[in-house]
Amino acid sequence: MFLPFAAVLALVALWSAFWFVASGIAEDRFSTERTRLAAQGTELSCTRESWGGFPFHFEFRCESPILVHRREIELRSGSLLVMAQAYRPWQVVALLDGPSTITAPGLMPKKAEHQRAVAAVTLDRDGEISFSAELPMPSVEGLGRASKIMVHGRPSAGNATELALQMADPVYQPPAMPPLSASRAEVIGTLLEDRSFRVDRTEIEAGSIRFWGSGKLSLDDKRRPAGLIDMETDDPAALLALLRPYLSMTEQQVSGLKSVLGLLGNEAKLPLVAKDGVLYAGPFKVADIPSLD
Repeated sequence: MFLPFAAVLALVALWSAFWFVASGIAEDRFSTERTRLAAQGTELSCTRESWGGFPFHFEFRCESPILVHRREIELRSGSLLVMAQAYRPWQVVALLDGPSTITAPGLMPKKAEHQRAVAAVTLDRDGEISFSAELPMPSVEGLGRASKIMVHGRPSAGNATELALQMADPVYQPPAMPPLSASRAEVIGTLLEDRSFRVDRTEIEAGSIRFWGSGKLSLDDKRRPAGLIDMETDDPAALLALLRPYLSMTEQQVSGLKSVLGLLGNEAKLPLVAKDGVLYAGPFKVADIPSLD
């Protein structure tokens, strides 16, 4: 009669011993990675932090987290929870509660409202990391909003990383200008070993207008985006009318661009070129590009 009960007690005791030992190992590994990242210029601090999750999780709680990168870019948020299942420690999930505030050089502190953000990191047998993140209902005053932003990444050959960014119902809202809305936007590409980004496909849908293309981007010596993306659209006149309020172009330049698009027909192709801090649509200057510093 007592054997099943004794077996359950023994199992509970063994699992408890395993959890406490494994939890200690997880804390040590987390501390080591935290120290390594701090040495590289990325520091995480909390007003209060704790460990828990017994019996089935390893959990790290951080109240009012502050993430600082190279003492220049700072992210503050409400709370952070990092956890892993005790029987699947190679998969880590992070939950971030807003609102969040971002501060960077040349950028006034921007407050971002969002629902709970979820990120998952998975370590495979070869030590390669795959990740995914979902940010529901993000909204930044003076910039825009979306109903959801999703990011996925996985390792690729040649020390590269495949990336995919998807935005649902994005709205661009610059100050003192009308909002620019789309139904969806996505970018699929590969971050190469030389830190350039190969855009395998980017596509935006705004009502009946589609805008898509591919190319390659990198940063120049002044950390400004540079490169070329060959773009296509199925309705060039409607696209130009939609983007007209946001283009730094004179009426004469717009007329010239209309003429070029008219010659190209309904299936228009036009290269977008970023060079020396300027964005060009074909031969026409569209806007200035700021440095990412």
